[in-house]
Amino acid sequence: VRNETDGLLPQFDTNQPLVFFVNGKKVTDDGPDPECTLLVYLREKLRLCGTKLGCAEGGCGACTVMVSK
Repeated sequence: VRNETDGLLPQFDTNQPLVFFVNGKKVTDDGPDPECTLLVYLREKLRLCGTKLGCAEGGCGACTVMVSK
């Protein structure tokens, strides 16, 4: 897969755990599915059923996710 900068997109390493925070709580997934969307993960794995299915356009901010290192 190519991008504009270096020609290649980083590959997702499924051998590494996925670590992130949801509502201030640390979540670690030792076998993340690269095909699983954040919405499906929040609803099905974390049982956060109030998670809104947004328009996917990002204009209102309702489905905004902050990503940082």
